[in-house]
Amino acid sequence: MQTKQYIRYSLLTFIFVCATVFLSAQGDTTVFKKLTKQFEPNSAVMIVPNYTAQFPFGHVAQRFGFDNLFCLELLYKTKKNWLFGGNGGFIYGSNSKQNYVYKNIATSTGQFVTQYNDLTSIRPEEHGFNVQFTFGKIFPFIEKYPDAGLLIMTGVGMVQDKIGLNVKAAELPQLSSQYRKGYDRLCNGPVISQFIGGNYMLRRKFISGYAGLQIDLSYTQNERPYDFYSMGKLNDKGVDVFIGIKVGWVIPVFLQTSEKEFFYY
Repeated sequence: MQTKQYIRYSLLTFIFVCATVFLSAQGDTTVFKKLTKQFEPNSAVMIVPNYTAQFPFGHVAQRFGFDNLFCLELLYKTKKNWLFGGNGGFIYGSNSKQNYVYKNIATSTGQFVTQYNDLTSIRPEEHGFNVQFTFGKIFPFIEKYPDAGLLIMTGVGMVQDKIGLNVKAAELPQLSSQYRKGYDRLCNGPVISQFIGGNYMLRRKFISGYAGLQIDLSYTQNERPYDFYSMGKLNDKGVDVFIGIKVGWVIPVFLQTSEKEFFYY
């Protein structure tokens, strides 16, 4: 008898619970809703520290090898994803192919005599800069993220490079800052660049950035009036080409906050 009563009470309890859940679901459907947010296109200021690994071709490849370009870029983005701004940075490379220019002041072993009559070695490097005005556009892939997609940028400006040394003039008076100008073979000229890659930018988060391929094309010529190695003015000029892999960390400052809320069932 007790067993039958237990089964009866259990069945009634199960029916009551099922009825309660069913009525709750009918009365309030928000438990099945999912809230998502979609951002609208908006203007912003973009602060972009970036790095480019550059591979040289053409005239510059006869002077230097692989180098690094460290830049800081400042851009203004319109609501329609047009970009305007500029960037500037330093060129550094450890592979100089013109170390022979110091041959006339070096020993037979390639070393240099300091003012203390000691022998030391030097390591010629590539030093320079690249400054450009830039403009471009972001072509979004997904409507939900209007600030992320294909990024195309074009830049025009000036580039300069030379043979640099990290030595103290007090140790090597023959390579003081004044005398180095006769050996550094400084070259400069106009440059135009083209970048294509992907841009990923989120609101209120510091994980935004871009990456892609950049090509710099410039025409440079020697600017020193006298070269100590050749004992005269160099007529050194030509077309420099750099093909680089560029990555940047985007710090966006949105000028307005604009977002929509959507419910999906």
